[in-house]
This record gives sequence, structure tokens and C-alpha cells, in this order.
Amino acid sequence: PIGTGDGSKESVTWTYIIGDEEKLDDPRDLGFDSDGRLWVANREDDKTFIVTDPGTGDQDFERREDGYAMHFMEETAGMAFDGDGQFATCGESDNTYNDQGAGNGYMGPVLWSTDLNIFAEADPIGLGSHLDMSHESPYCVGIAWEADNAYWVFDGDNDALVRHDFQSDHGPGMDDHSDGIVRRLTEPEVERVEEAPGHLVVDQAARRLYAADTGGGRIVWVDIDSGSEGNSLRANDFGVESMKWEGADWGELATGLNDPGALAMYDDRLIVGEWATGRLIEYDLEGNKLRELETGFGEEALYGIEIGPDGLLWVIDVNTGVYRIDPA
Repeated sequence: PIGTGDGSKESVTWTYIIGDEEKLDDPRDLGFDSDGRLWVANREDDKTFIVTDPGTGDQDFERREDGYAMHFMEETAGMAFDGDGQFATCGESDNTYNDQGAGNGYMGPVLWSTDLNIFAEADPIGLGSHLDMSHESPYCVGIAWEADNAYWVFDGDNDALVRHDFQSDHGPGMDDHSDGIVRRLTEPEVERVEEAPGHLVVDQAARRLYAADTGGGRIVWVDIDSGSEGNSLRANDFGVESMKWEGADWGELATGLNDPGALAMYDDRLIVGEWATGRLIEYDLEGNKLRELETGFGEEALYGIEIGPDGLLWVIDVNTGVYRIDPA
């Protein structure tokens, strides 16, 4: 996906998809739904760009703003799709309702439908179209889908990796969040870098979580089936089961990186985007560096990356928009 040439920006072809020309402003993450549509989280105005037939001559797009985006889409930093009609987001926010009030920590991952008749359309009680929410992980900078309605996040408030299981969602726009299960790993510890991504991916076959520990300059892995229940944690929502999770098996895949933030996986390879440099680095799952690619985006500009349905890498330059990399 990042080519086999000399690693220079010119060694691959960069295809512009959407950006400044379409009024995309401060895009942070992207993903693909089961119908092949490209979704882009636009942090500046809490809107979501939905691109149909992306990268083709039939490409079209629309901008949508959920009815209560000031809470559920505030400062969106990560998106994760389950491939079966749903996705989740999380935001680097303390819940200020777009700076209308003091933060109260009442934030975390949000579950959505990719059905365009529901997303940013349904609004039965004035709380928008979300399907569910967990209010236990403020300042979230990354999210990955595991299975069913379970997602992992990089909780930047607690500098921890946390599993959120929404269980049964409450339907579009309702507010019963009481059946969630939250497990906060006690280790490995991770460190949020303000404004930087801290993305995650789950290797479904190996049952491993990979996380960009941005402040720690490393990529860590966790056996998601290991560990055991620890002490209970106070939950923000009545009925939510929140606890520490101790003794998980984990390790380091790569160290000595410059603010690693973006992650994408294909086959048995992991692609890492360095936020501090704009460089893409490909590793095998033993931690061997295979190749690099200079994006030319500069410092603090490389955000979300994703392998598309076409097997190609799609990337965000926060300053100009979304590109597809066509390797030579």
C-alpha cells in the first residue's frame, strides 16, 4: 500500500479525493461502510462528510450534521466501522458542548448507524440519531471495533486502553445507556499528546489489539482475551458496569517513534503514521520495519489512515484533505 520504491513522496501516485475544494476543514479520521462509502469526520464543525463511489468518475458527496452533534460529535478524533451497518466515534473532548460550558467528563464512544435514513436524520427526542453512548472515556483520541457492539478506545483522560461494550443499543436518538460494560486496562499505560491521533486496530484472527502510544513513541499490542477483573470504577451512568482490568498480556511492537498516531492493518502488516514527521512506516507483526514512505504533509498533519475496499491506503492531510495512495 505504500509502494516498493525509494520511499520518496514521488515514488507513489497521490489521488485527491475530497478536501478544501469541498469545504472539508480539520478532518481527523475516515472509514468505509459496508456499501463502500467513505466517511470523514470533520472536527472543525462536527459534521460528517459521506462520499459515494469515492475515487471514481461517479464520485459524489454530502455533508451531514447530527441533530445533537455538539455533544455526540464534539471534537471527533476517531471512527471505526463494523462492516455490518454500524460504526462508532469518539472525541477529544471533556463535554463542553462546543465551549458553551465547563467540561464535566461526561464523554466517550458513540454508536451510530450507517443507514442514511437514520444517520443525522432521525431525531425522536432532540438528542439526534445516535444509537448508544458510553460516558466513561473523555479526551478519546482513537477507537477500533472488536466484535458485535464492543469497541476499544484510547482514553486520553485516563491514559489507558479501554474496552466499551454497548451491548444492546437503545435505538436512534434515545438515552438509555445503562447496560454498558467498561473495562479499563491497568497496563500497558499510554500517553495522549494533545491534538494528535492515538489510533487503534484489532487483529480479529489473532485476537490482538494494536495501539499507537503517541506520547510513549511506541506501538503496543494487547491480547484482548487475557487479564481478569479488578476493582470497580465509578460510572457516570447508572447501571453501567465499569471496572479495572488487570494482568493482560501485552508487549511492544515498535519503539523509538516520533509521535505515532495513525494505524492501518492489512494481511500480516501494520502501517504506522508518525504525526510529528508525516512519515508512513510499514512493519510486519514481529516488529520488523519493512519500508517507509514520506508523505510530504509536514509536521502534525498526518491523521487518519485506512485500507479501503480496493486494498489501497487512504490518508488524511489535515491541511488539504483526503488522498488515495496508488503504489507504483
